[in-house]
Amino acid sequence: MQKKIYAVRRGRTTGLFLSWADCQQQVNGFPGARFKSFTDATEAWKWLNGEETATPKKARAPKKNRPSSKAAVPSAPLRPDEEQDFVIYTDGSCLRNPDGPGGWAVVARNVATGEVTELSDGNPSTTNNRMELLAAIMALRFAPEGTKVALYTDSQYLKNGITKWVAGWKRRGWKKADGQPVLNQGYWVELDKLYNSHDVTFHWVKGHVGVELNERCDQLAKAQAVKYK
Repeated sequence: MQKKIYAVRRGRTTGLFLSWADCQQQVNGFPGARFKSFTDATEAWKWLNGEETATPKKARAPKKNRPSSKAAVPSAPLRPDEEQDFVIYTDGSCLRNPDGPGGWAVVARNVATGEVTELSDGNPSTTNNRMELLAAIMALRFAPEGTKVALYTDSQYLKNGITKWVAGWKRRGWKKADGQPVLNQGYWVELDKLYNSHDVTFHWVKGHVGVELNERCDQLAKAQAVKYK
């Protein structure tokens, strides 16, 4: 049986919660509370950020003996790491989410020289998502403006936010589709500015599966968070 994830869009604290008991604390007795359960974290984030899409209409069956005249166009491949200027892994950690001690980390490799730079810091009261965003911000501050950057993250929230959702948020004046303000807006504004001043290729990697630099980022971020326990 798949474990449920609870998304709270309106409540005492908004975000994702892993247990019904934690979700209840945020919504019980809260006027106009909005929450929903999911089995997929990506879908939960999309709903939380007001990015639901209408159920697509059922496609008509193609007419027989009338093949389409348009050939499928393959998507462009991602630029290989060795053609980048920097390959950067980022991670964020929060020991108690939300408002617990957290940390962020960056491991950046200069492709031309092979030099590896590690950056990290922490905060006594933050959230996991803020630390993920801050890690990406610090990564792009480190890379000189205009450089080609491959940015690796295990956060779907970060990757989908900057590559899929931010354009809509900006069109709506930094509001989600439901009219509510975007969470962590200040971080997104800064990240969007940096994203547009670099040539960034975003990559998502699964966390905790032995990807060396991702694991190193995780260690650094948690070490910073632990300093505030």
